[in-house]
Amino acid sequence: MGSVGLLKNSAMVCAPLMAPSVEQLVHDMLIAKSQGADLVEIRLDAIHNFQPHKDLQLLLRNKPLPVLILYRPVWEGNQFEDDAHKQLEVLRCAKELGADYVEVDLKIASDFTKKEKSRWSTGCKVITSCFVDNVTSKEDLSQVIACMQSTGADILKIVTNANDITELEKTFHLLSHCQMPLIAYSVGERGLISQLLGPKFGSVLLYGSLDGYAVPGLPSLGSLRQAYGVDFMDNDTKVFGLISKPVGHSKGPILHNPTFRHVGFNGIYVPMFVDDLKEFFRVYSSPDFAGFSVGIPYKEAVVNFCDEVDPLAETSNPEFASAQQCLSMESKGKSG
Repeated sequence: MGSVGLLKNSAMVCAPLMAPSVEQLVHDMLIAKSQGADLVEIRLDAIHNFQPHKDLQLLLRNKPLPVLILYRPVWEGNQFEDDAHKQLEVLRCAKELGADYVEVDLKIASDFTKKEKSRWSTGCKVITSCFVDNVTSKEDLSQVIACMQSTGADILKIVTNANDITELEKTFHLLSHCQMPLIAYSVGERGLISQLLGPKFGSVLLYGSLDGYAVPGLPSLGSLRQAYGVDFMDNDTKVFGLISKPVGHSKGPILHNPTFRHVGFNGIYVPMFVDDLKEFFRVYSSPDFAGFSVGIPYKEAVVNFCDEVDPLAETSNPEFASAQQCLSMESKGKSG
């Protein structure tokens, strides 16, 4: 059977960019395009001595690929004390000068869309975004989504700060059930799989860093396209992964994922930063999650969660040590 060759989802890969000068941003846009980005997200508030019209004009005239403009308000960590009016003016200017997307915080999104969208003649789309800390329930997230929908945005974006990988299940549920285009993920190392599995559950956009500029919890552009093959995921993709703590050392993705694609198997192998083994297996028990490799510090403890253990895994012979490191999620239970 030949390698998988058909794109299965429409998720875009976005490179987030910050730089102190417009010239550096233009340079980084070219790099992002060469590394496989579909678009770039530009943080304007990092530009030194920012001059909205002049700097945006230079940026957007020289863009080599679609651009999402972001000007964070002070409550989201903006480096400047600009008020909401100034931020709306900057985004209005970006739209008029040719930005493909503008991102507006939920707190001011309604004002922006009510005043601007009816007068727009360009194809610029509005993304309403919200950062949610300490996620408690799916219902809470659904309420946030309802508030964002009421702003009249074209695309919704919700970002969380997961303290445990099991919290990401709420994000996946949200993506699977939202009736509007949605970007949803969690930041930090424990949130990595929310980026990698986003296309499977319906996210319209996922983020990747420029190769060589590692960001915790963010895969590189090169790894998204080459190691993980995110273009080939769909709702039926089976998820496999390495359960470990930490997981940054794993070579599994660059070994397993190209092999899956070569033989035509619809699966993805991802690193999983797990803090609580029992809770992890309780939450990720659906058929979507088909099997796991087990690394440090869980190689021995994982046997306690298996319904069936292969005799080879019970031997002390180091020749069969790998049998203790593989877990299959079967319909009757977990087999080690």
